[in-house]
Amino acid sequence: MLYLRLLTNPSQMKSILFSLILCFTFVSFGQDSDKSQIETTLNNYIDAFYKGDTTKLKLAIKPRLNKFGYWKNKESGAYEYYAHMTYDKAMDFVQRMKDEGRTRDEDKIRTVEVLDIGNHIATAKVIAAWGIDYILLSKDDNKWMIEQVIWEGPYLNEYKDDTKTATTTYYLIRHAEKDQSDKSNIDPHLTEKGLERAQNWSNTLKDVKFDMVYSTNYHRTKETAAPTAKANGVEVTFYDPRNMNLKEFMASTKGKTVLIVGHSNTTPMFTNGLLGDKKYDMIAEDNNSNLYIVTISKDSKTSTLLKVD
Repeated sequence: MLYLRLLTNPSQMKSILFSLILCFTFVSFGQDSDKSQIETTLNNYIDAFYKGDTTKLKLAIKPRLNKFGYWKNKESGAYEYYAHMTYDKAMDFVQRMKDEGRTRDEDKIRTVEVLDIGNHIATAKVIAAWGIDYILLSKDDNKWMIEQVIWEGPYLNEYKDDTKTATTTYYLIRHAEKDQSDKSNIDPHLTEKGLERAQNWSNTLKDVKFDMVYSTNYHRTKETAAPTAKANGVEVTFYDPRNMNLKEFMASTKGKTVLIVGHSNTTPMFTNGLLGDKKYDMIAEDNNSNLYIVTISKDSKTSTLLKVD
């Protein structure tokens, strides 16, 4: 039987409480999702033009790139055909931006959206500082890369609507019970009880549709994250809490629903970082049941702590 204890903000997350009273089933770890790979490619594409990064551009575009766009004439208001860009021209343009110091560290004007995914091709939409791009991608050697781009500019204020009103929700948990029989083993697997808890997390949260699942690169956290990732058809993305840019992380996950699996010290620390406030202390060693829920919208940041035993 599942018992819940609401520790803070009892008026919030009522709908979540209902979803937390469920039966549990086991599901196994899933493969990398095409959607997540495409989103990574799109963010590399934006970063390349923002930061003058030819390395990221090489990761994003194919040598047969075909890109062109339409720029709005300020005087006539008409959109006029703008320069065609090949792979070589794109590389030269990005390098020139870096050489001339015309780079930017831009998080506010950044939206990537996967529109449709086929067996070998996909469509996507990007909003960036220059305007809006519609993108065709293809998959070779298990890598999604950009084939064609048609865009319009300049950036218009109405493009902001989705990102300004976007609500981001983070669910943060500590890994389940680990095997402590060998004190010298720094990367133990879960115990049977821990595997059961990992299974329970999956169905406890089955009414929550996760866009992303993050885990540190340890057996105990990966095994805890695996069932929920599989249930949502997404890959587990690894992160290192000791070496990450929280601002970039929040920008790349904006508007998403995200599960983050960590440790007794990193999970409350991560939660505090998202809130911008030292609200939660380190988790006790015998406590594997805390669930932190952080909701971030345009005007507010709220958090709820549940205990799921």
